[in-house]
Amino acid sequence: MTADTDRKWWYNIMNKLPKIFCPLMIGMLAAIAAVLFQPVTWGGAAEPSDEVTLQQALEHFYQHNYDILINKYQIDKAAADVMGAKLLPNPNLSISYTGLEAKRSLTTGEFTEQAYRIDQLIELSGKRALRTSAAQENLEAPRLFHQDLIRGILVGFYSVYFAIHQDMLALALNEYELQSFDRILSVAEKRYSAGFLSLVDYSKLKVTRTELENNVLNAQNQLKLDTEQFRLLLGIDGPIRLAAAQLQKTLPDYPEAELIERAYQNRKDLLALQRQLKSSEFNVSLAKAYRIPDITVGAEFERWGSEREPGYGFGISVPIPLFNRNQAEIARRSYEYKQNELQIEKAKKQIVGDVRQALQNYLTARKVYEVYQKRKNDIEDLRERSEKSFALGGITVLDLLDTQKMHREFINKYNQAGVQGSLNHELLRVYTGER
Repeated sequence: MTADTDRKWWYNIMNKLPKIFCPLMIGMLAAIAAVLFQPVTWGGAAEPSDEVTLQQALEHFYQHNYDILINKYQIDKAAADVMGAKLLPNPNLSISYTGLEAKRSLTTGEFTEQAYRIDQLIELSGKRALRTSAAQENLEAPRLFHQDLIRGILVGFYSVYFAIHQDMLALALNEYELQSFDRILSVAEKRYSAGFLSLVDYSKLKVTRTELENNVLNAQNQLKLDTEQFRLLLGIDGPIRLAAAQLQKTLPDYPEAELIERAYQNRKDLLALQRQLKSSEFNVSLAKAYRIPDITVGAEFERWGSEREPGYGFGISVPIPLFNRNQAEIARRSYEYKQNELQIEKAKKQIVGDVRQALQNYLTARKVYEVYQKRKNDIEDLRERSEKSFALGGITVLDLLDTQKMHREFINKYNQAGVQGSLNHELLRVYTGER
């Protein structure tokens, strides 16, 4: 090859290079700009008019939950017992007619007797006051047990409430992943068209998008299922949408001894048992009071014979406590009192166990959440760098997909840890009786 021929060949090559590489460079720059400058949102925001806050949900729960409404009648029944304990015994009225010779008595009125008598039971030894006091204490116990029932149902309330928040975060994450992946797929399409990406790698990316679409659908379905369960807890017929989830940045610390002391003061099951113990004490005193018999006093008006001459009288009836001095009822009430004492002792130990278990779950969830918090910025930076590197051709499709999957799993676990920490924080307050 002569020098002139060599110069012509080199001239032709240099003249064709811009025509070949300029479109490719423009496409690559456009792809990079799409990755770097396109805005990203983490799911759509809920309409404020449709959002329900935690406080609003709790108020509706207290007023409309079916289990709470059903159990509330236990208080009404106990109030009826108090009303009955205060009532005086009814007087007894008796009327009698006696005819010694039926035929003559009906025509002449001779040999007849008419009697009208009224008797009133009078309770002694303060039985009515003791019975009323026992019923009053027994009324306070159902009220406290009703509040403890609410505390028990609140465990389910908060579990479903935070499950919905987890669903909302999962849906937002999957929608973000799909939106972000569409940008990557746009870059991949340009690289494939330019011949810098194989058909196999391009197909892998398109298949991955299908999986991300399914993740969005599954998250939407789980959100609907948990929302339906929450509607039943609240007694709501129409649709409901909770306010957007906000994870707590920090979770406070609690000393165990302080929590147990709070639980002793606030737990309604323990307070209810203590009121039942007082009621049992009054019942023991009432049973002992029945060793002193009550008396029945009566007044009588009579008429005799055809002249209908009136006669008056009165009487007193007193049972003689010779054999039955209410020994069985006294023993029964005494055993009932001892039984309540043991129930209180058991309840205190149960409270300690509940608080310790709830505190341990809370501390574990808090530690897990803190670990994820320390690495969240790193995983976000890794994802951003991998997308930019892929746009520039610096990493393979496999590396990109691995990073995407790692980011998705990490953020999902981060959200779960944050929600679990918030849930265990609320449950800790439930088990100490502050909720």
